[in-house]
Amino acid sequence: MTVYADGGGKAPAATKPIVGFDDVTRFFASLARLFAKQMSRLLRYGFINGLPGFVTIEQDDTLQTTALQIEDGKVVAVYVTRNPDKLRHLSVQTIQ
Repeated sequence: MTVYADGGGKAPAATKPIVGFDDVTRFFASLARLFAKQMSRLLRYGFINGLPGFVTIEQDDTLQTTALQIEDGKVVAVYVTRNPDKLRHLSVQTIQ
């Protein structure tokens, strides 16, 4: 399993892919602790670049897409986009 994140230097995101089940699990566990006080706000489920995923607004009011690559019934990659330049075509009003 691998997590890829794109903040474009404009939004906080992992700078390198996170590879391997253990490292990915630790990464998401640390995010869960961080977001325990204020959860992300789910805006919509849908397809992102052909993959199932969802759009959220994060604690820091950053719009984010998360896409899941699934093979043989297992998530093998997670693609997170937080780069505002790549999400410019989305707006909270059009998503809700």
